[in-house]
Amino acid sequence: MDRILKKCASFGLKSFPVSFWSYTNLGEHGKHMTEAEVESWADAGFTVPQSPGFDPKDPAQKAHIVKLLDWAHQRGMKLIVCDPRAYVRTAPDGKVAPDYADGVKAAVADFGKHPGLLGFHVGDEPGAEIKEAFFACYKTQNEIAPHLHPYANLLPHFPGIEARAGTDSWPNYLDEYVKKSDADMLGYDCYAQMNPGDSGWHDYYRNLRLYREAAVRYGVPFWNTLLSVGHFKYRCPNQDEIRWQFNTSIAAGANGISWFFYYMRAPELNFRMSPVDEHWNRTQTYEDVRRVQKSFHRRYGDLFNRIACTRVSFFPHAYGGGDVFQPNEIVASIRPDGCNTHPILLGEFVDVEGGRYVMLVNNSMTESERVKITFRKNVRWFSWDWNGREHEGGAYCKDFFAEGTGPEGDGIAVWHWLAPGQEAVYRVQIGT
Repeated sequence: MDRILKKCASFGLKSFPVSFWSYTNLGEHGKHMTEAEVESWADAGFTVPQSPGFDPKDPAQKAHIVKLLDWAHQRGMKLIVCDPRAYVRTAPDGKVAPDYADGVKAAVADFGKHPGLLGFHVGDEPGAEIKEAFFACYKTQNEIAPHLHPYANLLPHFPGIEARAGTDSWPNYLDEYVKKSDADMLGYDCYAQMNPGDSGWHDYYRNLRLYREAAVRYGVPFWNTLLSVGHFKYRCPNQDEIRWQFNTSIAAGANGISWFFYYMRAPELNFRMSPVDEHWNRTQTYEDVRRVQKSFHRRYGDLFNRIACTRVSFFPHAYGGGDVFQPNEIVASIRPDGCNTHPILLGEFVDVEGGRYVMLVNNSMTESERVKITFRKNVRWFSWDWNGREHEGGAYCKDFFAEGTGPEGDGIAVWHWLAPGQEAVYRVQIGT
């Protein structure tokens, strides 16, 4: 866990990493990419946005990217720059293009020292035919600019996708990626949670588990791309579903979040209700994402940059091959009100000094629930108010959404009314 936390610290972010897929370019959309637009990213709680694409042969577009970096840095953000010179490029034989390193060096010369740069985008969802070059391109970026953090997005796991990825198992696919690319983060996308039926939830939580397990094996953080745009069979998420995706990902160990996607541009197929629509107007989705992210940052600040997930469990039944909750030395039970069986998710975390934390989430997308967590009698618990100040015990009930506390068996129960996807986070301490 220490390695994951050191890597998270090396990103230099003051708040939890939240990004978006932009899919814009300065040639067509440059007039929209103003300082006011960058301010709207910050105001919505984004901390690591993707830049528009651009033509590096055009001095005006390169200067525009520098302005975007300046404006982002002034607001405490860093950009993932979508520079075509850094995207994976292959030769006819399928290997890395012979001039790829030269392109990366040129991109680093232009932007590599800017404090508003996190790193360059490498590419998206490498299949069997391109993965060797993809991995090598990531490694090349690391070798040329070890102070930067390349961003790459891998395939999500679905039953039968192993052939497309050129692997016999998903752990092997992720192991191969980290070893051959020397990656300092894992990233992927999964939208199955916004499909009808339980199977999508199993896919969603299976991916979170597989990527978390790989992150722990190699000591690198992982980021999950969530869905903000309805398309195909995927529905348009409402505010409850935005909150659910965000909080369940974090409780399940994700060290960063990205959203697919932010700008609609020209409408395609049945894509709809992106945060910024095809008329360049902000939609209800923008407001919903903004509310969830700003509230999270305000309450928790950089907390989730400083803690790493150690256990994920479910009640009453598990999804995606995960574990049903079992009591431990901190938490005696988690349970909804009465005989209800609405699902609950519990993430447990640790900091570099061994401090312990828990994150309780109402794992329903549709139903509010009165949920309790029962701490052992020798456990002290602390939480954060609306202004990010830590309080012990009962202060949480007065300032937040805990309904009350009381003895239960060999512990102390804390009750909460939680909206769909809503969370309760505690720092816990055993004994005095």
